[in-house]
Amino acid sequence: MRIIAGRFKGLRLPSPRNKGVRPTADRVREAIFSAIGASVVGTRILDLFAGTGAFGFEALSRGAARAVFVERDHQVAQLLASTARALDSEDQVLILTMPASKAIPHLTKRGITFGIVFLDPPYGTECLESVMLNKAFQDLVEPDGLLIVERSVRDSSTEVPEIFEKWSAKRYGDTVVEIFNKT
Repeated sequence: MRIIAGRFKGLRLPSPRNKGVRPTADRVREAIFSAIGASVVGTRILDLFAGTGAFGFEALSRGAARAVFVERDHQVAQLLASTARALDSEDQVLILTMPASKAIPHLTKRGITFGIVFLDPPYGTECLESVMLNKAFQDLVEPDGLLIVERSVRDSSTEVPEIFEKWSAKRYGDTVVEIFNKT
């Protein structure tokens, strides 16, 4: 897995072994960033189920101002920190080693909002719906902000609050990517 474009283009991202991490495929990330275009430049990114951090690091490479990675596994979070050091982007990165359910109120309490939020929870779990319907989570997304959801085609469709308007949905093999705009 590598960073596709921008200042870190071509850099390979380490992937943890035996941690159940399923990185977003390069071609899927490329399609997402093609769809969202320049909206990434200068914005804050939340990579809520970070894993390798491929989405957040790609966003930083393409000009995002800051990325917050939420990863509950300590070893995977250490790998994220190592990647941030290798990219000399530690001042643009915040890594929260906790479950999403704890990170959401933590970020809300700090008053941090995001122009782009990426949700790619483990396939086959119910985490996505519980996050999406959480009012505190909804408040983390800035007005006119983007919410990008990656899920398995086998996972049931997620109930999305009315404040999010779907403007894109595409299938890539066994993966579905939906992009919403917060109204």
